[in-house]
Amino acid sequence: MRLFQPKLIKRVPLPLSKSECNRWLILEDLFPGTINIQALSTADDVVILNRLLQDKPNTYDCGMAGTTLRFLIARLSLLPGKHLVTGHQRLKERPIKPLIDALVHLGASIEYTEKEGYAPVRIIGRPIEGGEVHIDNTNSSQFVSALMLIGAALPGGLTIHCKSMGVSAPYIYMTAQIIQSMGIKLTINAYTIRIEPFERSTSIKDVKVECDWSAASYGYAMVLLAQDSEIYYPGLKQPSFQGDALVANYFAPLGIDTIYTGGGVRIRKKNRSISEHTYTLNLSGNPDLAQTLVIACVGMGQAFRFTGLHTLKIKETDRLLALKNELAVIGANLSIGDDFIEWNGNETIHPPTRAFNSYNDHRMAMSLSALSALFPIDINNPEVVDKSFPDFFKVLFG
Repeated sequence: MRLFQPKLIKRVPLPLSKSECNRWLILEDLFPGTINIQALSTADDVVILNRLLQDKPNTYDCGMAGTTLRFLIARLSLLPGKHLVTGHQRLKERPIKPLIDALVHLGASIEYTEKEGYAPVRIIGRPIEGGEVHIDNTNSSQFVSALMLIGAALPGGLTIHCKSMGVSAPYIYMTAQIIQSMGIKLTINAYTIRIEPFERSTSIKDVKVECDWSAASYGYAMVLLAQDSEIYYPGLKQPSFQGDALVANYFAPLGIDTIYTGGGVRIRKKNRSISEHTYTLNLSGNPDLAQTLVIACVGMGQAFRFTGLHTLKIKETDRLLALKNELAVIGANLSIGDDFIEWNGNETIHPPTRAFNSYNDHRMAMSLSALSALFPIDINNPEVVDKSFPDFFKVLFG
């Protein structure tokens, strides 16, 4: 796909938050008749989870959806019957052992059918009483969220002792807020989370899912790099369940104003200037914003060092290596380590010498598209954006 857009003044409708949708879908399935979700995201991850929960097949194929895989494993451990949970080859390379260990400790019947620690898994669903469990959430907050979502369905409730709250912690707090909004008692004390059993109410909770702040981040990078640009995002709001709402704070020092209008958010460029100081952030709480921030900084020539990114190696692709490879195509030689990515800002970038690869990763495709504000680019396999933002190219480039 060829892209070039040096000017951008648009109203951009965003997809609904897939992170919120997937949490609500699990709760709706656990507690039928208590939740009315007004609308769902059309992102592939949400469509897949919704279909699997409705169809209840013998084999649950999660495709590339890591959240779907992990949430479903926890949910199916309580659902009577035999279930096989699998997915795309890359999904079968993403770790799930801490979650499986925790569920088995609680009494779930789960076994690996190929490689230990990874999908596919076979589950025999059965009642679980609840209790206490310790979990290593160093590599994913989804392990904790998966347990939290089933906690209120356990007769004895659930106490989760986390190893830390540093990795993608905003997603754990999102899960907590959603659960609490159902009237379920949940407390967080340091690294310990306690969820009490759900007490059914006669009323039905109407749920209106927020627009997706993660999806909004790509527009921030485009506005920053374009010559003349402004975007209005209807439906975005603060306060938000979503930790990635911090994108507004992260882009402010780079030169973007975020104006809250009540009905949405307007973003526009103020006096952009490159700082002589390296722009430094710990993104352990918001790793999904890393690609966008890296590309924005390279595009404007801003030196940076972003840390807290060890989980990026086990996403849809090794995102640190993918960024290093693709930005070398425009002359930026980035340095990466186990949990960081950095650039000194001394190199002058140039139009790409080949098409950018998306690595079957929706966030690579969308973040790289921001460079179209500087020069024409081509992106291979652009349809990967369907995973989270199916209309991305239509609404931003159409």
